[in-house]
Amino acid sequence: MALNDGAVLIPGTGRVYLAAAGQAPPTDPRDPADPWSIVGHTSREEGLTITRDAGDSEVKGTWENPALRERREPATWAITFQLHQLDNNALELFFGQGDIDTPGVFGVNGVGDPVERGLFVRMIDGAAEAGLYVPRVSIGSDDDISVDVENFLAFPVRAQVLQITGSNLMDWYAPGLGATPA
Repeated sequence: MALNDGAVLIPGTGRVYLAAAGQAPPTDPRDPADPWSIVGHTSREEGLTITRDAGDSEVKGTWENPALRERREPATWAITFQLHQLDNNALELFFGQGDIDTPGVFGVNGVGDPVERGLFVRMIDGAAEAGLYVPRVSIGSDDDISVDVENFLAFPVRAQVLQITGSNLMDWYAPGLGATPA
């Protein structure tokens, strides 16, 4: 493995896009278009976090070889971020489907079922970019709503990565990834 200065990214800005669960990735990862739509303003300070849960390993052995094999539990993944826009889309992702029949009102009905979507994240470092595509996530509230007089109103959400049978759990996009051209 060689040092590659071009493969280092400081994602100074970014965008989070959603589409229907199972939607194919954007044709152009640098400019996702319909049916992909931007989720809105997200927190710069809190950023976006990709978490791994479990995947614990256990070493199994025999009398003859106490470290014969490693057994690893499957890991689950989630992507967390904070929504700053006070609109129907952000509130639906945080609270679940609400009552929007009255103009100017989002009624929280208390059910709070997570919303399933496809997710695409664009991470931008000047001219360099990376993308993360997840065909299916379940999005819902992740923490308390932050009301702070010195910061934007924040709705923290968690996009739990779910797998679609026969597809990758997630795909990363960046120059130099995948098969090496011949």
